[in-house]
Amino acid sequence: MTKDTKSDHHSPGEPNWLERNVNVIIVALVIACVATLVAQLVFGLGYDDHHPAHFPQEEWFGFQAAFGFAAFVGAVFLGQALRLIVRRSENYYDPD
Repeated sequence: MTKDTKSDHHSPGEPNWLERNVNVIIVALVIACVATLVAQLVFGLGYDDHHPAHFPQEEWFGFQAAFGFAAFVGAVFLGQALRLIVRRSENYYDPD
């Protein structure tokens, strides 16, 4: 009789370690995010190194985040439009 060499692997119907521990991993990630936020609030209160605003809108709360998100969305749409201009035909490498 030969010993099964795949005895350490799970059977197809049995969940793997990630599926069994997904709730633990999610809770750990939430705790890490909350701890990071608390650390930023506690240690960042005395830190005031702001660059001077060039426009009044830059002083709004969350302006930098909103502007960065809008710029990213704009870059994605610009990439889609650029793809229409520079793409090649489907049979470019096989002209037969």
